[in-house]
Amino acid sequence: MEKSNAAYTGETAVFLEVDGTQYDLAQVMERAKKDCRAKSKKRIENIKLYVKPEDGKAYYTANNEKYSGSVDL
Repeated sequence: MEKSNAAYTGETAVFLEVDGTQYDLAQVMERAKKDCRAKSKKRIENIKLYVKPEDGKAYYTANNEKYSGSVDL
């Protein structure tokens, strides 16, 4: 079988399921980015998302940890 070097261009999605509830992590990330932009008024260079379903929150740090916050799942 011949391997292709072409990049995958299809749609992707990542979901987290906890206790019968499903979370779309792409939507959670978008809410975190929106929250960060609203608070910092700066361009987001990088962002890390930490999901804690037991808290019902996703915590983020952005721009090398200069900004942080949380959004509801």
